[in-house]
Amino acid sequence: MAVKFQTFLLDTSAYSAFNRGDARLKKYFNTKYQILVPLIVIGELRSGFAAGNKRAINEKLLRRFLDSPNVDTITLSDTTTKVFADIYLKLRKSGTPIGTNDLWIAAICLEHKLPILTLDSDFSKVDSLVCLEV
Repeated sequence: MAVKFQTFLLDTSAYSAFNRGDARLKKYFNTKYQILVPLIVIGELRSGFAAGNKRAINEKLLRRFLDSPNVDTITLSDTTTKVFADIYLKLRKSGTPIGTNDLWIAAICLEHKLPILTLDSDFSKVDSLVCLEV
């Protein structure tokens, strides 16, 4: 049985693919869902914008997206740091580490019991993290 949800956390890979026209993601980008964007994801996106040649256009698209009524940002808390440490240790012991930014994003998801919309397979290494089907 599929898990019902109305709120999800957005990963960098999904945002970028949607903006490139990936039709698989279209169903998630509407007002039916509350989309939470970690500040870490915004930082990753802006780093990519800075390294590219369409910085102003990408920034304008991001600003428009972030200003949507069903989109909010989310940041870290003390609880997030504890969840981060638990995930880090578990992945380290199993020999399946993931990047630091992905660890933070996964920790926010688990802290708030939210699924993640991502195209990044690293998130599947995190126990109990629900990745939305694309």
